[in-house]
Amino acid sequence: MRYRITDLIEPDNGCEGFMPGEEPTVTLILEDGRRIRVYDRLAYENDWDIGKEMTDEDIDRYGV
Repeated sequence: MRYRITDLIEPDNGCEGFMPGEEPTVTLILEDGRRIRVYDRLAYENDWDIGKEMTDEDIDRYGV
């Protein structure tokens, strides 16, 4: 099944930034209300942005 991304939330790490070795994540809000956290790099590579879609397979494979 395919789900449209209705919003995304990026963490605000303030002036501290990320810890060494920590990979940034983003939370994708789906049309059914689910929140799926994925690595920011994967969201960019897969073009997951507001209005785009992701599948059950994507969620199972890439969800953190």
